[in-house]
Amino acid sequence: MLSDSWLVGTSSGVYVANDQGTFERMGAYQFRVTALDRSSGRILAATGSGMWEVRQDRWVQRHDETLTEVMDVIDDGERMIAASAYGVAFGTTDPSGVPHWDWLSNNLHVNQRFTNAVLRMDDARLLAGTEGGVLIHHATSGWRTTSLVAPVRCLLRHGDEYLAGADDGLWSSDDGQNWRPAGVQVTVYALTTVQNLVVAGTEQGVLVSSDGRPWCCAGLAGMRVTAVAISPVDAGHWYAGGMPGGLWITRDQGQSWVAVPEIRVEVEAISAPGDRS
Repeated sequence: MLSDSWLVGTSSGVYVANDQGTFERMGAYQFRVTALDRSSGRILAATGSGMWEVRQDRWVQRHDETLTEVMDVIDDGERMIAASAYGVAFGTTDPSGVPHWDWLSNNLHVNQRFTNAVLRMDDARLLAGTEGGVLIHHATSGWRTTSLVAPVRCLLRHGDEYLAGADDGLWSSDDGQNWRPAGVQVTVYALTTVQNLVVAGTEQGVLVSSDGRPWCCAGLAGMRVTAVAISPVDAGHWYAGGMPGGLWITRDQGQSWVAVPEIRVEVEAISAPGDRS
Protein backbone atom coordinates (compact mmCIF):
# COMPACT_ATOMS: atom_id res chain seq x y z
CA MET A 1 0.00 0.00 0.00
CA LEU A 2 1.30 3.44 -0.95
CA SER A 3 0.03 4.89 2.34
CA ASP A 4 2.55 2.71 4.18
CA SER A 5 5.53 3.62 2.00
CA TRP A 6 8.10 6.38 1.85
CA LEU A 7 7.70 8.57 -1.24
CA VAL A 8 10.43 10.75 -2.74
CA GLY A 9 9.95 13.51 -5.32
CA THR A 10 13.00 14.04 -7.50
CA SER A 11 14.15 15.82 -10.64
CA SER A 12 13.17 12.65 -12.54
CA GLY A 13 9.84 11.62 -11.05
CA VAL A 14 8.46 9.96 -7.90
CA TYR A 15 10.17 7.03 -6.19
CA VAL A 16 8.53 4.66 -3.71
CA ALA A 17 10.15 2.39 -1.13
CA ASN A 18 9.38 -1.29 -1.73
CA ASP A 19 9.09 -4.14 0.78
CA GLN A 20 12.85 -4.68 0.64
CA GLY A 21 13.53 -1.09 1.67
CA THR A 22 14.94 -0.03 -1.70
CA PHE A 23 13.42 2.59 -3.99
CA GLU A 24 11.91 2.28 -7.45
CA ARG A 25 10.34 4.84 -9.77
CA MET A 26 6.53 5.04 -9.90
CA GLY A 27 5.30 5.14 -13.49
CA ALA A 28 6.96 6.35 -16.65
CA TYR A 29 6.80 10.10 -16.06
CA GLN A 30 10.08 11.76 -15.13
CA PHE A 31 8.86 15.25 -14.29
CA ARG A 32 10.61 17.42 -11.72
CA VAL A 33 8.55 16.88 -8.53
CA THR A 34 8.57 19.80 -6.08
CA ALA A 35 6.01 18.67 -3.46
CA LEU A 36 3.83 15.72 -2.45
CA ASP A 37 0.57 15.67 -0.48
CA ARG A 38 -1.49 12.65 0.53
CA SER A 39 -3.59 14.19 3.29
CA SER A 40 -6.88 13.14 1.65
CA GLY A 41 -5.97 9.53 0.91
CA ARG A 42 -4.60 10.09 -2.58
CA ILE A 43 -1.16 11.27 -3.73
CA LEU A 44 -0.95 14.68 -5.37
CA ALA A 45 2.35 15.66 -6.94
CA ALA A 46 3.28 19.26 -7.65
CA THR A 47 5.60 19.23 -10.66
CA GLY A 48 7.30 21.47 -13.17
CA SER A 49 4.71 20.17 -15.62
CA GLY A 50 1.50 20.77 -13.68
CA MET A 51 -0.44 18.91 -11.00
CA TRP A 52 -0.80 15.13 -11.07
CA GLU A 53 -2.47 12.43 -9.02
CA VAL A 54 0.01 9.57 -8.69
CA ARG A 55 -1.54 6.12 -8.61
CA GLN A 56 0.04 2.70 -8.40
CA ASP A 57 -0.58 2.00 -12.08
CA ARG A 58 -0.67 5.47 -13.69
CA TRP A 59 -0.53 9.25 -13.32
CA VAL A 60 -3.77 11.24 -13.69
CA GLN A 61 -3.68 14.88 -14.84
CA ARG A 62 -5.16 17.33 -12.31
CA HIS A 63 -4.16 20.62 -13.99
CA ASP A 64 -5.74 22.63 -16.77
CA GLU A 65 -4.05 24.81 -19.38
CA THR A 66 -3.54 27.65 -16.84
CA LEU A 67 -1.62 25.66 -14.21
CA THR A 68 1.92 24.77 -15.26
CA GLU A 69 4.88 25.13 -12.91
CA VAL A 70 3.60 24.04 -9.47
CA MET A 71 5.78 24.49 -6.37
CA ASP A 72 3.53 23.22 -3.54
CA VAL A 73 0.12 21.60 -3.02
CA ILE A 74 -2.52 21.11 -0.33
CA ASP A 75 -5.17 18.44 -0.90
CA ASP A 76 -8.47 19.42 0.73
CA GLY A 77 -10.33 16.53 -0.87
CA GLU A 78 -12.94 18.26 -3.02
CA ARG A 79 -10.62 21.26 -3.39
CA MET A 80 -6.93 21.37 -4.29
CA ILE A 81 -4.72 24.35 -3.43
CA ALA A 82 -1.69 25.00 -5.63
CA ALA A 83 1.27 27.30 -5.10
CA SER A 84 2.86 28.09 -8.42
CA ALA A 85 5.23 30.41 -10.22
CA TYR A 86 2.14 32.41 -11.24
CA GLY A 87 0.37 32.57 -7.88
CA VAL A 88 -2.03 30.60 -5.68
CA ALA A 89 -5.00 28.79 -7.20
CA PHE A 90 -7.94 26.67 -6.04
CA GLY A 91 -8.73 23.60 -8.11
CA THR A 92 -11.78 21.37 -8.39
CA THR A 93 -12.64 18.38 -10.56
CA ASP A 94 -16.04 18.19 -12.23
CA PRO A 95 -18.09 14.95 -12.40
CA SER A 96 -16.57 14.09 -15.77
CA GLY A 97 -13.04 14.27 -14.29
CA VAL A 98 -12.04 17.60 -15.85
CA PRO A 99 -10.05 19.91 -13.52
CA HIS A 100 -10.77 23.64 -13.21
CA TRP A 101 -8.52 26.18 -11.48
CA ASP A 102 -9.39 29.64 -10.13
CA TRP A 103 -6.57 32.11 -9.46
CA LEU A 104 -6.24 34.28 -6.35
CA SER A 105 -3.04 36.21 -7.06
CA ASN A 106 -3.72 38.15 -10.27
CA ASN A 107 -3.59 41.59 -8.59
CA LEU A 108 -0.32 41.02 -6.72
CA HIS A 109 3.15 42.19 -7.74
CA VAL A 110 5.27 39.71 -9.71
CA ASN A 111 7.45 38.66 -6.75
CA GLN A 112 4.38 38.22 -4.55
CA ARG A 113 2.70 36.01 -7.16
CA PHE A 114 5.67 33.62 -7.38
CA THR A 115 4.67 31.28 -4.54
CA ASN A 116 7.03 28.59 -3.26
CA ALA A 117 4.96 27.29 -0.32
CA VAL A 118 1.41 27.40 0.97
CA LEU A 119 0.05 26.54 4.43
CA ARG A 120 -3.52 26.41 5.72
CA MET A 121 -4.01 28.55 8.86
CA ASP A 122 -7.72 27.75 9.30
CA ASP A 123 -10.81 27.35 7.13
CA ALA A 124 -10.67 30.98 5.98
CA ARG A 125 -6.96 31.84 5.85
CA LEU A 126 -3.85 30.71 3.99
CA LEU A 127 -0.19 31.59 4.44
CA ALA A 128 1.74 31.96 1.19
CA GLY A 129 5.53 31.91 1.10
CA THR A 130 6.52 33.94 -1.96
CA GLU A 131 9.53 35.59 -3.56
CA GLY A 132 8.15 38.78 -1.97
CA GLY A 133 7.85 37.37 1.55
CA VAL A 134 4.94 35.87 3.51
CA LEU A 135 1.42 36.93 2.59
CA ILE A 136 -1.91 36.03 4.22
CA HIS A 137 -5.02 35.36 2.16
CA HIS A 138 -8.46 35.61 3.75
CA ALA A 139 -11.48 34.12 2.00
CA THR A 140 -13.46 37.36 2.27
CA SER A 141 -10.91 40.18 2.54
CA GLY A 142 -8.23 38.89 0.16
CA TRP A 143 -4.49 39.42 0.48
CA ARG A 144 -2.42 41.33 2.99
CA THR A 145 1.33 41.58 3.44
CA THR A 146 3.24 40.71 6.61
CA SER A 147 6.45 41.86 8.25
CA LEU A 148 8.48 39.13 6.51
CA VAL A 149 9.52 40.37 3.05
CA ALA A 150 12.51 38.11 2.24
CA PRO A 151 12.03 35.32 -0.33
CA VAL A 152 10.44 32.34 1.46
CA ARG A 153 11.13 28.69 0.55
CA CYS A 154 9.02 26.71 3.05
CA LEU A 155 6.37 27.03 5.78
CA LEU A 156 5.54 24.89 8.82
CA ARG A 157 3.12 24.98 11.71
CA HIS A 158 4.66 23.64 14.92
CA GLY A 159 2.23 23.71 17.82
CA ASP A 160 0.95 27.27 18.15
CA GLU A 161 3.88 28.70 16.19
CA TYR A 162 4.43 29.30 12.48
CA LEU A 163 7.90 28.85 10.98
CA ALA A 164 9.13 30.23 7.65
CA GLY A 165 12.33 29.16 5.94
CA ALA A 166 13.69 32.09 3.95
CA ASP A 167 16.76 33.08 1.97
CA ASP A 168 18.03 35.03 5.00
CA GLY A 169 17.33 32.32 7.59
CA LEU A 170 14.53 30.98 9.77
CA TRP A 171 11.66 33.11 11.08
CA SER A 172 8.87 32.44 13.56
CA SER A 173 5.47 34.00 14.24
CA ASP A 174 2.58 33.56 16.64
CA ASP A 175 -0.03 35.00 14.27
CA GLY A 176 1.43 34.79 10.74
CA GLN A 177 1.53 38.58 10.57
CA ASN A 178 4.50 39.57 12.76
CA TRP A 179 7.75 37.64 12.28
CA ARG A 180 10.96 37.42 14.30
CA PRO A 181 14.33 35.70 13.67
CA ALA A 182 14.41 32.11 14.96
CA GLY A 183 18.09 31.32 15.35
CA VAL A 184 19.19 30.14 11.88
CA GLN A 185 21.07 32.54 9.61
CA VAL A 186 21.49 30.43 6.45
CA THR A 187 18.92 29.74 3.74
CA VAL A 188 16.29 27.25 4.90
CA TYR A 189 14.69 25.14 2.15
CA ALA A 190 12.70 22.53 4.08
CA LEU A 191 11.08 22.03 7.49
CA THR A 192 9.42 19.08 9.18
CA THR A 193 8.32 18.15 12.68
CA VAL A 194 7.34 15.13 14.76
CA GLN A 195 6.42 15.54 18.43
CA ASN A 196 9.05 17.81 20.03
CA LEU A 197 11.52 17.72 17.11
CA VAL A 198 11.87 20.26 14.32
CA VAL A 199 14.31 19.41 11.51
CA ALA A 200 15.46 21.91 8.88
CA GLY A 201 17.13 21.39 5.52
CA THR A 202 19.46 24.31 4.85
CA GLU A 203 22.20 25.59 2.58
CA GLN A 204 24.70 24.06 5.03
CA GLY A 205 23.17 20.67 5.80
CA VAL A 206 20.59 19.47 8.34
CA LEU A 207 19.80 21.32 11.57
CA VAL A 208 17.65 20.12 14.46
CA SER A 209 15.93 21.70 17.46
CA SER A 210 14.31 19.75 20.28
CA ASP A 211 11.89 21.17 22.88
CA GLY A 212 12.60 24.71 21.66
CA ARG A 213 16.33 24.50 22.40
CA PRO A 214 18.92 26.22 20.15
CA TRP A 215 19.54 24.71 16.72
CA CYS A 216 22.45 22.34 16.22
CA CYS A 217 24.02 20.57 13.27
CA ALA A 218 22.62 17.13 12.47
CA GLY A 219 24.89 16.15 9.60
CA LEU A 220 25.36 16.54 5.83
CA ALA A 221 27.28 19.77 6.48
CA GLY A 222 28.09 21.59 3.26
CA MET A 223 25.20 20.04 1.32
CA ARG A 224 22.23 22.07 0.11
CA VAL A 225 19.43 20.05 1.75
CA THR A 226 16.11 20.76 0.05
CA ALA A 227 13.87 18.05 1.56
CA VAL A 228 13.59 16.40 4.99
CA ALA A 229 11.16 13.97 6.59
CA ILE A 230 10.88 12.10 9.91
CA SER A 231 9.33 8.69 10.46
CA PRO A 232 6.09 9.03 12.45
CA VAL A 233 6.90 5.85 14.40
CA ASP A 234 10.66 6.30 14.96
CA ALA A 235 11.86 9.82 15.71
CA GLY A 236 15.45 8.79 14.98
CA HIS A 237 14.68 7.68 11.42
CA TRP A 238 14.99 10.55 8.93
CA TYR A 239 15.48 11.02 5.21
CA ALA A 240 17.11 14.08 3.65
CA GLY A 241 17.52 15.05 0.02
CA GLY A 242 19.94 17.41 -1.65
CA MET A 243 20.28 19.57 -4.77
CA PRO A 244 22.69 18.10 -5.72
CA GLY A 245 23.36 15.21 -3.40
CA GLY A 246 20.61 12.63 -3.84
CA LEU A 247 18.77 10.89 -0.99
CA TRP A 248 20.29 10.11 2.43
CA ILE A 249 19.04 8.16 5.46
CA THR A 250 19.84 8.29 9.17
CA ARG A 251 18.51 6.08 11.95
CA ASP A 252 20.19 7.93 14.84
CA GLN A 253 18.85 11.51 14.53
CA GLY A 254 21.57 12.67 12.19
CA GLN A 255 24.64 11.33 13.95
CA SER A 256 25.45 9.24 10.88
CA TRP A 257 24.08 9.27 7.33
CA VAL A 258 24.15 6.75 4.48
CA ALA A 259 23.47 7.55 0.83
CA VAL A 260 20.55 5.74 -0.82
CA PRO A 261 22.10 4.25 -3.98
CA GLU A 262 18.90 4.16 -6.06
CA ILE A 263 18.40 7.95 -5.88
CA ARG A 264 21.39 10.04 -6.93
CA VAL A 265 19.39 12.80 -8.62
CA GLU A 266 18.13 16.03 -7.07
CA VAL A 267 15.48 15.62 -4.34
CA GLU A 268 12.88 18.28 -3.49
CA ALA A 269 10.11 16.36 -1.68
CA ILE A 270 9.91 13.47 0.79
CA SER A 271 6.69 12.07 2.29
CA ALA A 272 6.84 9.73 5.30
CA PRO A 273 4.55 6.68 5.56
CA GLY A 274 1.09 7.65 6.78
CA ASP A 275 1.85 11.34 6.35
CA ARG A 276 -1.40 13.33 6.57
CA SER A 277 0.05 16.81 6.97
